[in-house]
Amino acid sequence: MKGNGKTTKYVALHEKYLSESERFFKEKNYSQVSEKLWGATATITKAIAASRKKTIKTHDGIAFYLASIANELKDKSILDIVSIANSMHQNFYEDNLPPEVIKRASQRIKQFSTRVRGKFEI
Repeated sequence: MKGNGKTTKYVALHEKYLSESERFFKEKNYSQVSEKLWGATATITKAIAASRKKTIKTHDGIAFYLASIANELKDKSILDIVSIANSMHQNFYEDNLPPEVIKRASQRIKQFSTRVRGKFEI
């Protein structure tokens, strides 16, 4: 893994949140699944930034950084991840999305994670 201590910390948090999201899904605790998916997206984004010696401190910063990654990689599907992660974060508070939507969001966020971890070697 390339990067620094912050990169390593964020990757570890990312993996923890993904693991917890799976556990909460089995427990049918969908609001917690949603928040863990948001956290997994935020931390993998922060890991990429940290590997480039950049810091993201706000929710908006995550969206803007993901947009810049989408442009850099010429991969507009990353813009969908911004919307998906934000809808997961909102669902933590509202708890109104059906399990199928949350499951699909989980699949997309995991695919995104695998893609960017390979691309940015983190």
